[in-house]
Amino acid sequence: MKEKRIEKRDDSYFAAGRRKRKRYMKIYIPIIAAVAIALGALFILGAQGNSLGNKMVLHLHQHLNVTADGTRLVIPKNIGIDESLYKDHSLSRYGLQGLAPLHTHDDSGTIHVESNANRNYTLGEFLDIWGGLHLNGKMVKVTVNGSEPISDYRNLILRDGEQIALDVR
Repeated sequence: MKEKRIEKRDDSYFAAGRRKRKRYMKIYIPIIAAVAIALGALFILGAQGNSLGNKMVLHLHQHLNVTADGTRLVIPKNIGIDESLYKDHSLSRYGLQGLAPLHTHDDSGTIHVESNANRNYTLGEFLDIWGGLHLNGKMVKVTVNGSEPISDYRNLILRDGEQIALDVR
């Protein structure tokens, strides 16, 4: 007959503490791992779906004609794209992939509003981004779609399809 071997349990103070820590580790390690995985997933999803990320939520076009003392000025291409034509970066967080939210692609006078936030943009903000049209001390007359002149042209909200005429004297 085989003899059963019975091991005596170590009930010392230190052994009891080790058993208690083992028991807690079996509970806490999976909880900590699950929290870390959940936080990592939220961080990754948050970076991709951020309301101020690279997803375009606003896309408008306006046409701007500028005349100075009766002479039509050409509005440069790449305003808000080319660093030499991107003076004011205060709206950069609303732009896409390094572009200002208000920019031009060519010299046709079309202003592109391409933004990751649904907000109003103004003619003054476009002029600040451009920084190339100096209007201080000059008489400025702005009309939209041939309407009566706008007195506060800097706060003119840009709307899709507008024809904006800016006359500087």
